[in-house]
Amino acid sequence: MIVVKRGKEPNSLLEFRKNNPDADYEDMPSSVRADVREKMWNEQKHLCAYCMRRIDSPSVVRIEHCRPRHPKDEIVHDKKATLDFKWMLGVCYGNSLVKGVKTEDTTCDAHRKNTELTINPFDEVSVRKIKYKADGSIYSEDEEINKDVTDTLNLNCTAISLPQTRKKVLSEAQKRIVQKCAGKSQDAYVHELERTYTSLVQERNLTPYCGIIISWLEGKLKK
Repeated sequence: MIVVKRGKEPNSLLEFRKNNPDADYEDMPSSVRADVREKMWNEQKHLCAYCMRRIDSPSVVRIEHCRPRHPKDEIVHDKKATLDFKWMLGVCYGNSLVKGVKTEDTTCDAHRKNTELTINPFDEVSVRKIKYKADGSIYSEDEEINKDVTDTLNLNCTAISLPQTRKKVLSEAQKRIVQKCAGKSQDAYVHELERTYTSLVQERNLTPYCGIIISWLEGKLKK
């Protein structure tokens, strides 16, 4: 997963809320939804907020609510919360568009349904509790967050090779850094680690599945 930096909401969403104080998410016009998708697609650097796979265009972004629109044991439906941009995420379709796909072969929002999450994708401390194993699988030492990523979101789904892809992405990043620093000092190696980390985390030059690279760099740099 990535830490999502949610910016200013689209003007069309703001205007829709102002003009329709009793509206729910289901009432949102297609034009406003298109604006929301494009905004999130750009902010998230074309990545799914959960599995970090590349999303090819705003038109195939699925609008996800980090806080379920219909939480378990809901007593009063909070319409305003469903239109709050700060809790919206751009995600992929989680393999759900494949004809006849089994539930265990779906991921992200498609697998989550309305299950509430402990992890907060907008909070760096929360996301940094996610770790990766040598085989590319994702986990957390926090029991609830581990349940989020392994069960609720199914982010170790082998049907779409998520662990294998992460492992490959990390291996390629490590190889690139080693090659760039070949014949140079240890200080040069550390500098390249820091430069890569800054590019990904601070400059937000995010790439597909880069969460595993960030985690590895934090371990090497003891951040």
